[in-house]
Amino acid sequence: MTQVLGDLIPYAVAVATSPLPLIVVLLLFRSPHARAASVAFLVSRFLVVAVVAGVVAFAAEFLPEFDDSSLPLAVLRILVGLALMVWAVVKVLKRPKRGDDVDMPGWMASIENSTIPSAARLGLLLSAANVKELAFGFGAGLTIASADLAVGPTILIAVLYALVACLALLVVIVAFLVAEQRVRGPLDSARGWLVRNNSVLIAGVLLIIGAILVGEGVSSL
Repeated sequence: MTQVLGDLIPYAVAVATSPLPLIVVLLLFRSPHARAASVAFLVSRFLVVAVVAGVVAFAAEFLPEFDDSSLPLAVLRILVGLALMVWAVVKVLKRPKRGDDVDMPGWMASIENSTIPSAARLGLLLSAANVKELAFGFGAGLTIASADLAVGPTILIAVLYALVACLALLVVIVAFLVAEQRVRGPLDSARGWLVRNNSVLIAGVLLIIGAILVGEGVSSL
């Protein structure tokens, strides 16, 4: 299990450093129910991340002769990795030019009026309908499956993966809950920076994880 956890760290860190969920949480801090809404968002996101990784891990067992060096797993890793790297290039090419104004999308601006249920739904949608997030979860699930663990340890690993993947949100939310007035100013500044640099940050994460997946796939052939 320790080896699997180590292999999952790149995927978990990629999810944890994804700028969009952080931006959403920082916007939720300005909603009428800031504390409860941000916690609801975190809980729903945690559940989706854990379920995706766990489902992929269990479903991967149906692949023929599935093990760490199997051809199906190697091909899947290479294909997912290449897709992420191509996506990274597209993100960089479409990034705003230096000096351009970056307007916040309308749906993002509306988050400041979120209720507790809508914040929970937003956590589900951003995690379950985000192709990038699903790709990371897919890679994590394949890694878990390659360890050929029993049902209990597989579920535990998926939960631990989700915990690390949501760690950045957890730290920010706890800081807000404990010292709201002290951290509100720096968090507002961080939100603006994340909005301006969203494309570049996502591209960097996609490129790193894509390269890791391709390398793992090639070494398994």
